[in-house]
Amino acid sequence: MSAHDIALLFIYQVPALAFILVGVLTLVIPLMHLVAAFVRVVTGGKAHVDWWVVGRALPFVLALIVGLPLIATARTWTREEQIAVAEVALIYLSAAMIFLPIALPLIQAYVQRLPRAGTFVYSLLAILALPVAAALATEAAVLTTNAIQAPVAVAADSARPQAFAIPETISECQFAFFRVVPEALIPTLPDARATVREAYPTYFFFWLDMTFKAVFLDFFEVFDCGVTNVRHNPDHVLMASFVFIYRSFVSIIVLAVLALPFARARG
Repeated sequence: MSAHDIALLFIYQVPALAFILVGVLTLVIPLMHLVAAFVRVVTGGKAHVDWWVVGRALPFVLALIVGLPLIATARTWTREEQIAVAEVALIYLSAAMIFLPIALPLIQAYVQRLPRAGTFVYSLLAILALPVAAALATEAAVLTTNAIQAPVAVAADSARPQAFAIPETISECQFAFFRVVPEALIPTLPDARATVREAYPTYFFFWLDMTFKAVFLDFFEVFDCGVTNVRHNPDHVLMASFVFIYRSFVSIIVLAVLALPFARARG
């Protein structure tokens, strides 16, 4: 197996597996906890519901409670109102669905002084899964916006800033990475006609780049070392806000994990 194949295996498969595992844990653990509480109540015992555990699934419930009525109501709105609400709702609901299930177990570990090893492993899986979750959220936002604004006048679209851009030049540090993983060098951005299979690598590498830089607290940002040439457009306020929230969250998670050895154990 070549270095290129190993790099692709690690870059694509490891985050995908981590995303699946974190997703299963986020949904299955609260469900099994509620089932166990129900069985205890039925058999005459106390429920002993741990709201820290149940709260991990809260973002998904919140998305259903907010999202479904919003979709039904938005059918009567104008196209411009639909686009604005869709972008805001998708970005910030996605942020809640991505960040809260990851943050709650870490906060619980500090509050209840849980074993550090399990918290460290879960946090590591969460960091690996974040680029996949953010890429899927971005793809959902793009598909929803394109569905709302079709058909659309060209003049109306030209006034709206693009969320992503590709710079004309790259640094030597980036170029060295592209020798190993040329797929990260994106020649053109996907358009509205692109399939999910075509668009996903663009968004995945972008969020992988954001994660990589945030994990190392912007050390590699200083030297312009990145894993893709895709950049966000700072004039696109919503995307820039999402990038800021995302990178801040990842940096906070990293700092919290680094501080775990200094937290007092229960006893």
